[in-house]
Amino acid sequence: MHGRAVAANPNVKLIAVFDPKAARAKALARKYGARVSCNMQEVLDDPRVDAVHVLTPPDHHIKTAVASLKAGKHVLVEKPVAWRANDIKRLQSAAEKANRVCMPAHNYIYNPSLQRAKRLISEGKLGRVASLWVLYNIFHPERVAAIYGGVLRAVCVHHAYSLLYLLGRPSRLTATASKVHYRELTCEDQAMIVCQMPNGVIANLWCSFAAKDLTSDPWTVVYKVLGTEGGLSYSWNEAQYEDDRGPGWGLPCYVESFRNEVDYFINRCVLGGEPPLSTLADALDSLRIIEAAERASSNKAQVETIQYDT
Repeated sequence: MHGRAVAANPNVKLIAVFDPKAARAKALARKYGARVSCNMQEVLDDPRVDAVHVLTPPDHHIKTAVASLKAGKHVLVEKPVAWRANDIKRLQSAAEKANRVCMPAHNYIYNPSLQRAKRLISEGKLGRVASLWVLYNIFHPERVAAIYGGVLRAVCVHHAYSLLYLLGRPSRLTATASKVHYRELTCEDQAMIVCQMPNGVIANLWCSFAAKDLTSDPWTVVYKVLGTEGGLSYSWNEAQYEDDRGPGWGLPCYVESFRNEVDYFINRCVLGGEPPLSTLADALDSLRIIEAAERASSNKAQVETIQYDT
């Protein structure tokens, strides 16, 4: 997805690819006309490299991203940025010291439909917002789900940063989670988070790897905002095609979100000097929301106050 996105942007070129598994690096490099690097330091020492995409598993994000920033590179780091708050703070500090962009790959909100949603809400076109719904229902076989783990950490981070982008910080929440179809995995395959905003708005965040929606009005991935004078909705089902390479790959709204975020990163942030639509501060707030949801779901859905940093 990132290779396609870089290839589609005329302002940037893929220079080098590093992966501990050389065959993977060679396949990607060959496809997009890049060279294979034998180690990460070789990438960072290359003066032609202006920006680095950190696409490793989350446990390796911080070390790689910090090294890239110290080498003077801009960084796009995949989500979830980190499992621990202190690691995100460390990344913030490194980006500030290097005076470089470090953008979390919060790709969903770079869809033009959600940017329009943000604008309509901010301009008051919907009146007073009453509720937000973010729904996700994409079945993942257990062998695929094993790569990601539980849906709260793996997927609900999308819900959290989307909520922050559209409406701001929730003050408290309750949550519940369950396991429906996993046999070997012990983590949850579906979860519901209900957030209350300081102004009374209720945000409903649902995610499931347990089932896909085959009904006539599918809730594959749906955003809906209802206000006193209007509303808006956005669905991944507005376009789709046959593609059996992975969950969601036949949905252009998902596939194109990578191109949208890369375009924003390069054109608006690196070249234009603008901040990302969703920052490392939002990544930290998203983690705090997920942590509160985990506490609530383990405590029989009791209401949890979200403890943000400054």
